[in-house]
Amino acid sequence: MDGDEAAGERFVVDIRPTPDGRVVGTVGRTGSAEVVPFSGWMDLLRLLEPRTPDAVTR
Repeated sequence: MDGDEAAGERFVVDIRPTPDGRVVGTVGRTGSAEVVPFSGWMDLLRLLEPRTPDAVTR
């Protein structure tokens, strides 16, 4: 295991501002084909939280 793997999950985040000042985009995890859309900072932060077995998914 190298230093990057030991540090935890890696994310690929695409963030775009909207004309009204919000942010929208997508979040992906390295090694996964799943890309999840988000709208707003709180939605993005929720997607970046550590996964737990009892976590609610969308």
